[in-house]
Amino acid sequence: MGEAIEYVKIPRKIFEPISDMVKVGLYKDEQEALKQLVHDQAEQKIDYYGKKVAEMEKKYGMDFPAFEKRIHSRVGEEDFEEWDDFIIWESYVTASRYWEQFL
Repeated sequence: MGEAIEYVKIPRKIFEPISDMVKVGLYKDEQEALKQLVHDQAEQKIDYYGKKVAEMEKKYGMDFPAFEKRIHSRVGEEDFEEWDDFIIWESYVTASRYWEQFL
């Protein structure tokens, strides 16, 4: 069986700023405006997460895959600060990859 499609009712007022940008000629239509706004947001997020990843790379002197290998290769010893950093770093990498799909 096919999946059910869920619709969300969005008040027209929410789109007024986008329509206004089209009216003044910043974009050719609402679809282009939304695409560009999402693209711009994605670039900002990727830049933000990229800086966070760079901070972690500087702290540990390696990239994420090398750090991940280091964390998973440990047997019998645990460094809780490194484990916490691993979880945070992984979230930065995941978030950056997520936003890349909107470019």
